[in-house]
Amino acid sequence: MKDYHITHHAAERYRERRCRHPLYITADLSRARPATKGKLRKARRWPRAGQRLLITPDGFAFVAAGTVIVTCFPLGG
Repeated sequence: MKDYHITHHAAERYRERRCRHPLYITADLSRARPATKGKLRKARRWPRAGQRLLITPDGFAFVAAGTVIVTCFPLGG
C-alpha cells in the first residue's frame, strides 16, 4: 500500500458514509485499487485533473490527489 496522507475532511466523510471508526480507513485503502476506464464509465464518475479514484472491491471510492486522500463516497449502483 502506498503511504497516503488522509485529510480531516476525508476522515469525516468516511465516518459519515462508511464506518463510525476511522481506523478502518487504512484497511479499506489497502484493498482499494485504481479505477479503470470501464469502472469510471459504469459509475459515471470522472475525477478532476490531478486526481484519481481508488475503488474497494465492495464499491466504496476514495479520491486521491497524489498521496493525499481528499474525500470518499459509496459508488451508486
